[in-house]
Amino acid sequence: MSTWPAGWNEHWASIWRSADRGLLVPALVTRIDKGGITVSPSHGVEMLVIAAKSARRVVVGDMVALDADAGRIEEILDRRTVFERRSPGVARDQVQISSRALAANMDTVLILQPMDRGVNLPRLARELVLSWESGAQPIVVLTKADLVSPQDMEAHRQAAQEFAPEAQVLCVNALDSHGLEELSPLVGSDNIVVLMGASGAGKSSLVNALAGRPVQLTAEVRESDRRGRHTTTAGQIVELRNGALLIDTPGIRGVGLWAADDGFEKAFGDLVEFAQDCRFADCTHTIEPGCGLLEAADQGLVSQDRLSVFHALASELDQLEEGIEVMERVERRERNQRARSRVMRRDSAAEGPEDDDDDQPNPS
Repeated sequence: MSTWPAGWNEHWASIWRSADRGLLVPALVTRIDKGGITVSPSHGVEMLVIAAKSARRVVVGDMVALDADAGRIEEILDRRTVFERRSPGVARDQVQISSRALAANMDTVLILQPMDRGVNLPRLARELVLSWESGAQPIVVLTKADLVSPQDMEAHRQAAQEFAPEAQVLCVNALDSHGLEELSPLVGSDNIVVLMGASGAGKSSLVNALAGRPVQLTAEVRESDRRGRHTTTAGQIVELRNGALLIDTPGIRGVGLWAADDGFEKAFGDLVEFAQDCRFADCTHTIEPGCGLLEAADQGLVSQDRLSVFHALASELDQLEEGIEVMERVERRERNQRARSRVMRRDSAAEGPEDDDDDQPNPS
């Protein structure tokens, strides 16, 4: 049995040697749910722990420094990659100007879209932006091939490929292993993979197929609305039969973008090329004459659906950036106000109480 956590390699060894961590030991975060945080300090060994205040934002896939005696995570090692989305707000039409990490240190993101209810192309575009921004390689996996005709399956694949020109698109049926022969080689034995997809996308079935064993319950989809039940209740790592590690996450209903300029440019790289032909450097690609992107759409080189999603996500990122700038200005102002208050209190204390001797009568 290895004395190091699963996924440990020279990269992590180098980071560990870069600082004196005393009696702390490295560990991999393998599960997070309401019951707590589960880590693996060595392959095949797991323990339930808590996190110090400085490590409260730990996620599945994090490599951490653990105080094994206290059962407490003291440090999160620098992440190689991280999948983040914007935190949801308290109402349907509200969002918080903050981010939430979902998984870390993955090499590949498998984006699952079910074909039985049609590929959700706007959501796929969002998932691709976030996947590219994470630093990992996205692969689009269209599931439930057994529920559509061969003609519809090919139509779904072509539509998804148009929205994912830089990623591979595969069609699979996890129940009879159709398509897994193409997917399995892309998930190498030394890879860490994260699954992303809405409830009902077939994530649980695919996990079981890739692992070669039933690792969690799989619920049927409701016939009334074709939505899946939340069968995955926690983020967790599953070891696949080839030795790769797969991070399974709960179904995500909303995919809010978060500071993803690089991911956006990568996801829409084909459109960005047309935009470089625009007459004006500050072209918004909406009404300007000489817009290379609009001309490409008029010529049928870019679909109107893809152009609409491009505009929607670009606008959302612009609004997010404006919101972050406003939030940062407010935070700077509050910090300055607190600093001035501290200076005033310090100056007042240094002056001390007023001397009233001059007001006393002269005894002589």
